[in-house]
Amino acid sequence: MEGYNKLASLMGACPEVAILRRFGSLNARNLLYLQAELVALEDSLRACTERNRASSDADRAASARDWYTLSRLGSIGNNSSDVDAGEEWRTMLEIREKLKEYNAALVHQSLITGMSKPNPRDLAFLQEWMRRPSMGNVYLLGQDSDIWANPEESELIALQARYSDSPVSRWMTDTLVHWYHQAIGRKLRKPKPSDWTANTVMYSENGVTRLASVLGVFLASLLPIASIVVLYFVGSDAIRLVVIALFTACFSVSMCLVTNAGVVDIFTATAAFTAVQVVFVGTSGHGSEGKA
Repeated sequence: MEGYNKLASLMGACPEVAILRRFGSLNARNLLYLQAELVALEDSLRACTERNRASSDADRAASARDWYTLSRLGSIGNNSSDVDAGEEWRTMLEIREKLKEYNAALVHQSLITGMSKPNPRDLAFLQEWMRRPSMGNVYLLGQDSDIWANPEESELIALQARYSDSPVSRWMTDTLVHWYHQAIGRKLRKPKPSDWTANTVMYSENGVTRLASVLGVFLASLLPIASIVVLYFVGSDAIRLVVIALFTACFSVSMCLVTNAGVVDIFTATAAFTAVQVVFVGTSGHGSEGKA
């Protein structure tokens, strides 16, 4: 297996490295041409409508209010000397087909524009995989041979971009796994015996995501307990306020880093966390000094 077949096998099995060009400029140009054609057809239709309205022929004059008459004129016009009589309907049919093409292109371009750029590490892996003889060793000979070697990154999209939900999970996926493989993973995991996975080790992203979730749950449990313990042993009200401020800041930052919660959710959770600390301070007196 070599060339396109080998590259397609990798992209099919790992959609995060199915990195392709979106041809933004060409798609936009196509839309502009379709738009220009529709504008010209619209002007022609408007002129045809005006001629039919001003015609002394009863059918042509009535065509603006009777669809059947308008369509019948369109069919009759092809077989009579009065070709102009059916021009309005034939122009409308042409517009109908052009609108289908334009609307489909518009929707497709909207979907393509919304697709994510590839993860930089996935792009780097694909470049290395194609370049190294011990891995993919894929060299294309046509004009598309440098799409990945010298990419215009704003033009690239991935079929399934590998972006995790939170900054911590992204860091684990993009950096920690790489460090782990360099230090330990390459000694424990061996490449699968496959033509396109030669000297390539695959890690499941689900495991990394679960690890990030466990870390988030751990912090959510630890911070409230830690703040209560510290506040219990602090006697000064001024220091207690400082402790509350510090733990509240740590809690909100942790929410930002470990979860994908929105601003409103983080604000609500932080307010509840602060309220718990304030209630504890209000009901516990002055901690160890109050017990003397």
